[in-house]
Amino acid sequence: MRTETERSPSFFEVRDLSSASIGIDLTFVPEFAKVMEDSASFFLKETFTEWERGRAKSKPKDQSAYFFAGRYAAKEAFIKALDGRRLFLEPDLKLKYSEIEIRNDDYGRPYFRFYGNIAEYIRSLNPSSIRLSISHTEDYAFSEVLLIL
Repeated sequence: MRTETERSPSFFEVRDLSSASIGIDLTFVPEFAKVMEDSASFFLKETFTEWERGRAKSKPKDQSAYFFAGRYAAKEAFIKALDGRRLFLEPDLKLKYSEIEIRNDDYGRPYFRFYGNIAEYIRSLNPSSIRLSISHTEDYAFSEVLLIL
């Protein structure tokens, strides 16, 4: 018989979560389909990296809106996680969405790449972990980010 003190330590016992911050975002996919049809819009160029835009172009048109919506939700969730730890304080920096890039590893798991000012800022924070999850439904993209400093 195992006693309470003999059990394996849980995630919460192993880590100090006082420096953890979570961000979530829900994005409406049909809005991205509309933006993609507007050739005069600068939104995609200002929000997504060249790699992300190129990757979306390689997908069937109906899948591109899901791709962009998921990545936008991820960027929003990341910003919320980053800013959430600074409650009641001014933001530390002005950032460009195009300095945040979401890629996938060989197994399809999403991860962040940072460029420019945000890359320098993240290096200065030296996070121990940045976890990202992106999910889609018929009309929505959802993302959650866990940031542990």
